[in-house]
Amino acid sequence: MSKINLIFALVYSALIIFLGLSESETITVEGLQLNDKLAHFISFLLFTFLWKNSFNYFFEKKALFYLFIFALIFSIFIEFGQKYLTLSRNAELLDIVFNLLGILLAYIYFSLKERKI
Repeated sequence: MSKINLIFALVYSALIIFLGLSESETITVEGLQLNDKLAHFISFLLFTFLWKNSFNYFFEKKALFYLFIFALIFSIFIEFGQKYLTLSRNAELLDIVFNLLGILLAYIYFSLKERKI
């Protein structure tokens, strides 16, 4: 495993935590709900790709399953953090859905790649 892969995954995760839990009084997203959801989708697609090599190293055969669970739980914790740790943000179920779609797309990609279909 390349340590640089783990470092990128950790830094990107910290960035998601920072952006997800920062107060956003000056940011309004009226009329841009699709763009917001697209950002969630892409963020967690990239999140899953960045963590893949590290999970392969640590978990080998069940890496993909554990990565899926980890990414989903991370996504849910960010939303709970927005609800309970910030004053200007709130949790949205639709955010979790789009995070899950990004995770699922990466999962399907890696599953097909492992099967060489």
